[in-house]
Amino acid sequence: MTLLANWKFDSPGRVVFGHGVSADTGRHILRLKSKSCLVVTDTGIIKAGLLDGILDSLKGSGLKVAVYDQVQPEPPQENVDEAMAIYRQHQCDAVVGLGGGSPLDVAKAVAMVAGNGGKFSDYAGIGRVPQKGAPLALLPTTAGTGSEVSIFSIMVVNGSKTGVVDHMITADYAIVDPSLTLSLPRHVTAATGLDTFCHLLESYISTMATPFCDAVCLEGMRVIGKYLRKAVGNGQDLEARAWMSYASLLGGYAMNMTEGAAAVHALAFALGAKFHVPHGLSNAVMLNNVLKAVAAPEQEKLARLAAALGENISGLSAREAAGQALAAVESLVTDAGCAIPLRQLNVQEKDLDALADETMTQTRVMGHSTYRLTREEVRKIFADTL
Repeated sequence: MTLLANWKFDSPGRVVFGHGVSADTGRHILRLKSKSCLVVTDTGIIKAGLLDGILDSLKGSGLKVAVYDQVQPEPPQENVDEAMAIYRQHQCDAVVGLGGGSPLDVAKAVAMVAGNGGKFSDYAGIGRVPQKGAPLALLPTTAGTGSEVSIFSIMVVNGSKTGVVDHMITADYAIVDPSLTLSLPRHVTAATGLDTFCHLLESYISTMATPFCDAVCLEGMRVIGKYLRKAVGNGQDLEARAWMSYASLLGGYAMNMTEGAAAVHALAFALGAKFHVPHGLSNAVMLNNVLKAVAAPEQEKLARLAAALGENISGLSAREAAGQALAAVESLVTDAGCAIPLRQLNVQEKDLDALADETMTQTRVMGHSTYRLTREEVRKIFADTL
């Protein structure tokens, strides 16, 4: 790493963080000069009762409100098209995303298309969005993706994960209310928390890492090492939920600095695209074996990670301390209940070639790893995770 390299830091217009801050959503939208907004969410959010308070806040501020609630896990581009139809029908002028990474990504895409025209796929790639979209506020209900502050929107286009990467799609407001995560089931808390860990870890050992990024990543991973087990064990632990929401924010910022994650996400994208495994769980189940495969060039960094995770590395060589980090990550995945064989997710040996082939199409994130996996190595990682 060198400070001679150029780097940047992309962020939403404003982050509002704290228990109960979502009650002021309507006031924030009014400050964006909006009169009619589209709320983008999914049916799970409605069943959990999380939409009601947001609607009360928006309508209580005098805003007209339309709702699109059909966002799917691993959303297809068609979700954006459907939401845009409602946006235009109700003559909306702002977008509110409420939910996990999928609704937030769709909300970003809707705002982008509303301001630029065309379709989501027209802007796929890095830095291809001409201008800011419609006013946008994002409210996460998980502590996982960091989508509320990130420059990414990921959809499934023609069967493959496709991303728009551009600071033009960042939110005007990221309204982070840890209270919205209290109803998360244990397994979702675990998977999304480990997704955040992947964002931080992969940014930390990315080819695009910087000293600023390293500091953010180590802090986020330290927090997850301390609080994920608590949040999984007791979902009503307000302190643990708040710290996990904080770590998720840091993960979003870290990925902004490195233009996305790396090899773990590449394999997870393939698993999600081919088997519709939720994104957080895909990353969680692939984390251990991918990290072992790509760890060799990163001994010194992993030694610092071991210390951040509370391991005693006094007197150890960098290689020995790196081994402590691998063991600590493996314990975290196991304790969170996510050391799940792929066979339990309906993956069979006959599927390994298709998964490996799909992974190798994820050139953007694969290119961020300091250890470049071959197709044969990718296939072996999937086989080892069966």
